[in-house]
Amino acid sequence: MSVVVDMAAAERALSKAKIQLMATPDTAFYTTIVFSLKLRWDESIPTAATDGVYLWINPVFFLSLTPGLRMSVLVHEAQHVAHDHMGRILERTMPKWNYAADHVINLQQKARGFEIGANWLCDPQYIGLSTDQVYSRLPDSPEPPPGMGADIKPSPMGEKEHAKHVADILIRAQMQSKMNGDKPGTIPGEIELFINKLLDPVLPWNRILQNYFQKLSKSDYSFRKPSRRFFPKYHMPSLIGNNNLIDLAIAVDISGSVSKHDFTAMVSEIYQILRMFKPEKITLIQFDTEIKHIDVIKNVRDLMNCKFTGRGGTNVAPVYEWANKNKPQALLIFTDGGFYPPEVVPKCPVVWLIHNHPHWTSDIGKTIHYQITR
Repeated sequence: MSVVVDMAAAERALSKAKIQLMATPDTAFYTTIVFSLKLRWDESIPTAATDGVYLWINPVFFLSLTPGLRMSVLVHEAQHVAHDHMGRILERTMPKWNYAADHVINLQQKARGFEIGANWLCDPQYIGLSTDQVYSRLPDSPEPPPGMGADIKPSPMGEKEHAKHVADILIRAQMQSKMNGDKPGTIPGEIELFINKLLDPVLPWNRILQNYFQKLSKSDYSFRKPSRRFFPKYHMPSLIGNNNLIDLAIAVDISGSVSKHDFTAMVSEIYQILRMFKPEKITLIQFDTEIKHIDVIKNVRDLMNCKFTGRGGTNVAPVYEWANKNKPQALLIFTDGGFYPPEVVPKCPVVWLIHNHPHWTSDIGKTIHYQITR
């Protein structure tokens, strides 16, 4: 006999569970992941499942749960994405991998105080172990928990596309957690280490830019404060002597040769500049043949709100003209170097960050080469 499902009730229950999750302290990381997944109601699955793109939920199962368990189901599926259990299965067998993953994330949820179902896999002998370690300790054919089915599905994407998709979600979720002021330790250590590797800058900032900026900020000439000896007849720079970066401009090439993935990689590098050098502000300029958009960045929240606006050809002259008018302390330009040098000359220190064009050179400023893997 088929069961008539009140889908309106299921939708209301899901909305309440999401609101409850958002209202729970130190959960911005998981909330962001949940809202990154596309919901599909599906009565053919026993409980809930995810492939990193979609979140499937059986409405009958969901309505049978307490409000606390409904929220826990959302966190449970978000945890599978956070650990990338669908991308890490490799040559392992299902459902053994799924059961190992369930033990790990349910133990983590229980430690955080989330409600755990009576038949959920949550053996305390596996506390502190990784999914790989639990998998190695389970029998080859573990007994399935009563009423529970496998909730990890293969990703619909190719391997590289899936890896980039999960990385984007986790970086966004971690930044949202920091912006919300979640306390340290709210993201499991294994996941935190993985995200930190994702966020490690491609460029050796600490070896190249740090010395450059320190020299610039301690003893360099700046047009932000014209020399009184020559002003107003000549607009000449004066020697500055503070230790702080005050006004940094970063121009990002969004021409047709630059993909959205490339832009995301550049934003990750800008995040590192913001975190490491702590300028009072960063003026982020998106340009192709002209300046398309300008954002003033003072914190991570401002950076996360930036939108990719490309695309067209490439012309650096408008960026030089903007710099000569606004006189930033330094100008960094992210580009692949696919343009002809303009006749305009910038009147501030310039650092070229050239990706995927190892033989590109410039007579102006300092050049740093790096690769963006696609």
